[in-house]
Amino acid sequence: MKGFVLVLGCLIAIQNAQGWRNFNRGRSKGGNLGLPAGDAVRGSESEKVTTEWFTQYLDHFNPNDGRTWKQRYYVNDQYTSKRRDVAFLMIGGEGEASIEWMTKGAWINYAKKFNAICFQLEHRYYGKSHPTSDLSTKNLQYLTSQQALADLAFFIDEMNKKHELSKNVKWIAFGGSYPGSLAAWARQKYPHLVYGAMSASGPLLAKVNFSGEKL
Repeated sequence: MKGFVLVLGCLIAIQNAQGWRNFNRGRSKGGNLGLPAGDAVRGSESEKVTTEWFTQYLDHFNPNDGRTWKQRYYVNDQYTSKRRDVAFLMIGGEGEASIEWMTKGAWINYAKKFNAICFQLEHRYYGKSHPTSDLSTKNLQYLTSQQALADLAFFIDEMNKKHELSKNVKWIAFGGSYPGSLAAWARQKYPHLVYGAMSASGPLLAKVNFSGEKL
């Protein structure tokens, strides 16, 4: 699989310039990347994308707290092979997840090349993934990158079972900006679950009162 990661890395590097232009053009105030660039998707492709809901724990770090909530995710399994040994995960960030990304974008081209099953997991507290009834200060204590990373780990483990993926399945995490950080951290924190990560423009170094920098 070293060759697989090397080829994937080369493909990402080749499209980096175009992807960065799309990133800057499509980025909105909320932090989300907008919609992917590219040609219109054929109906047969989009029809095979499913919207599903995952039972997620509210607090992964308190064994006495068994509260759960429903987290939205998308699945596209039309490119996977019978081996089901490659899985791509697009990590949701500070914006609503978009089903458009499930059939368009560079990562879908990679999925077709490497026969990957594709998932996109919406970040807790964004879009339609509401862990709590309101956004009070008390409830927002569960909006942390640590909880989001644990969401990813639990999700991957359960998807392995639900979709009967190979015991040797290689999960590749994708993310840009904040989700880019999550992708890198997921690979570092859960190497037994995440085989590789594509982290685009991830702000990995924390800064106090960070207001952003113009390129």
